[in-house]
Amino acid sequence: MSLLSYRLDESHVVVELWEVVDPDNESTIERELSRLLPCCGPSTVIVDVLTPLLTPRALGVLLRVRGDAEQRGVSIAVVARHGTTREVLSAAGLNRLLRVAFSLQGAELRSRGCGPGADASRREKAWERPERRIALPDIARRPRKAVGPYTDTSLPRFPGK
Repeated sequence: MSLLSYRLDESHVVVELWEVVDPDNESTIERELSRLLPCCGPSTVIVDVLTPLLTPRALGVLLRVRGDAEQRGVSIAVVARHGTTREVLSAAGLNRLLRVAFSLQGAELRSRGCGPGADASRREKAWERPERRIALPDIARRPRKAVGPYTDTSLPRFPGK
């Protein structure tokens, strides 16, 4: 198996991942990705995940390859084109670590350390926006006593009373 790769420009290499990563091809894909890491110079490898199914094994491969790349001074960015792929990466908490983007242009910007800017799509901006949560005081989160119609079930209830 050989992964399709091409140069986006002089500092970006794009590797397309078409197959679902499973136990049979995990080591082969990891070797191919590691082989495609540049040996010198400040470069970026963009892994374009084209399969809608991102397995836990694929996450492991991406994290191990990122570790190898970090030792060589190379950065990794991931393009997640499918909604399910983005959901898996988000649920695993890997959006920032793997510099996940919606498109190649977004991945190129993320690899430079930029957030989604004017060139990034509107959809990508909404996806990468951090979720806002309001911190409530401890008293507001839980009531002091039980409330509701069925709080004290030990007392008999009679209709109409």
